[in-house]
Amino acid sequence: MIRRIASLHVVINIFLISIVALGLFGCGGGTPESEEPETSGSGSVDADGHVTIEFWYSLGGDSGKVVEELVKRFNESQSEITVNGTYQGNYGAIMAKVWGAISAGSTPNVAQLGAAPLLGETGTIAAVSDYMGGESGIDASQIKDVFWQYNTAKGTIWTMPFNNSVPVMYYNKDLFAAAGLDPEKPPKTWDEVIEYGKQLTKDTDGNGEIDQWAFNTNDDTHWFLSAMFLENNAKIVDEAETEVLYNSPEAVEMLTLWSDMITTHKIMPVNQHSEARGDFLAGKLAMLVGSSSGILSTERDATFKVGVAVIPTVAGKEPVAPVGGASLVIFKHEQEVIQNASWEFVKYMASEESALYVAMNTGYLPIYNSARENPDFIKYMEEHPNLNATVLSLDYAYSIPEFSALGTSDTELRKAVQTVELGQASPQDALNAAKMAVDKFIKEQPQTQP
Repeated sequence: MIRRIASLHVVINIFLISIVALGLFGCGGGTPESEEPETSGSGSVDADGHVTIEFWYSLGGDSGKVVEELVKRFNESQSEITVNGTYQGNYGAIMAKVWGAISAGSTPNVAQLGAAPLLGETGTIAAVSDYMGGESGIDASQIKDVFWQYNTAKGTIWTMPFNNSVPVMYYNKDLFAAAGLDPEKPPKTWDEVIEYGKQLTKDTDGNGEIDQWAFNTNDDTHWFLSAMFLENNAKIVDEAETEVLYNSPEAVEMLTLWSDMITTHKIMPVNQHSEARGDFLAGKLAMLVGSSSGILSTERDATFKVGVAVIPTVAGKEPVAPVGGASLVIFKHEQEVIQNASWEFVKYMASEESALYVAMNTGYLPIYNSARENPDFIKYMEEHPNLNATVLSLDYAYSIPEFSALGTSDTELRKAVQTVELGQASPQDALNAAKMAVDKFIKEQPQTQP
């Protein structure tokens, strides 16, 4: 028994290292708040059989209000179950609290988490696939396959799709027009990004320093670089998930292109990704690759006309939009009635009606196949045309395998980008170093079986 508990701690610690390394997961993972979020219990059943369950979520700001509204709607839709929803901080913060709750034996009943399928290895969550069939199940074919893939680890569907995003290209239509570019025709390829960029990078006050940059990305650089790898037919990890493969010539070519946008073409500033969104909203940056989850908030906060397009790709090849975001997790409970109630809540949160509500009030993706034909969604898209980029991106959506070292891999890719941008390593050397670190992490993970 002691050995089994120790093994569980090893698995969770490895998992947490990966989660912390994932940072924001490339998808707008919650908004930090000054107030310390509440902690919750683990569900109860009263004398009349009424079930109360605890739900921890990780979206703040406007997206958090969407989650709160869905919880309210669920509670009002029936009288057998009450859900207490509490915001627990962004993805990193909530995962740290989940770890503490697992260690204390007092997990919530449901949580919204990034990289959630990896929790399956801890033995603390119930596999969603166990609930999908039967009388209380769902028609899984109605949800796009890529989202099930995103919720799968080692062949098991552990978690339920909820809020998912992809990288998209934001651009300042006013700056495009001022540079003589068609504001309705954003760049479709990286070559065009460079071509447009030379017209959009400017020293506006004539002091010899660039005041208006053409291009940058948010600080989830691993996510955007991974998209570029995949577009150029470079792989992230091998099928056995025993080594990463992104020091290949195809991958090096894309990190070299990234570097060239700084050193050769001079359209992107050095190592300023954390300031990129602020620069874009201030009108000092013309094109920004970021998460689709921020489309509506960016439109709201900008003082200029914002355009949004599918992420650019390599000339002659299709775009690839790696999926990011979070999922819904059901924690195991000794009372079956509480676990079943948790499933009913998760099923409601991921229903077509709820999924469309999320998609129409954020920049998260519509996860259902039928979304494009839904009259309400069609009307909403007409009113908010920038969300069309999310729908178009569905055709190119891709799920990077949820392998155990994914968080470490993302950290090493961010390091590779930084060292190349700062001129401290060549693209080949930087990716070789990243591969070496991640492969070592995979190899040295201790055995966790009892």
